[in-house]
Amino acid sequence: MDEFKPVIKIPEFRIKYKDVFHLKNLYVMMHEYLTEEGFLDTDQAQNNQDGHRYAETLYMDKNVQKGLHQGGKELWLWWRTIKQPETKYSGYFRYHLDFDLHIVYLKDQEVVHQGRKMKIQSGEIEIFIRPKIVADYREEWKDHWLMKHFHKLYFSRIVKYEFEKREKQLWRESYRFHAKIKQFLSMRTFIPVSDAFWTPIYGYEKVE
Repeated sequence: MDEFKPVIKIPEFRIKYKDVFHLKNLYVMMHEYLTEEGFLDTDQAQNNQDGHRYAETLYMDKNVQKGLHQGGKELWLWWRTIKQPETKYSGYFRYHLDFDLHIVYLKDQEVVHQGRKMKIQSGEIEIFIRPKIVADYREEWKDHWLMKHFHKLYFSRIVKYEFEKREKQLWRESYRFHAKIKQFLSMRTFIPVSDAFWTPIYGYEKVE
């Protein structure tokens, strides 16, 4: 008998961006937004610990020689989060939101923002947001010697409508997260630093 485990995979959201940005602020904004919206890691759900302590399953950065292409760093970031929907079936299914961030040609750059000199980054960003809903996430039906034979019947007769109804809610929540990132990246008022703007003082001189 084939295993029955319904999953709804919502179409992937993507963002591509090439310009200047503040990597730390982007990271903090995404982290805080997901936390506020209740997308946390499995440890949070089980032990009430730090909500994103184990959500980051991959953080990788490496330097690339300029001779190979434009140079700079390459960065990969993977987050795997879950959320319990507010429904009487929250013990049966839950939301999953997988988030991947890939940056290439990452370099530091100095700019003037609101009259202050600051360090930001430039590069190419590609972001993937993959939401889905998983039923029987605890595998209580799957592993039970008797209940596993009635799982398909239970789903089709009792929870199927609720399960499919939640698809729209998760789509909306994922879309808001997608829109929030795009809004953050488009709100740029950075001005490149010119040599004439900063006058060397206190013995500082530019080294060629």
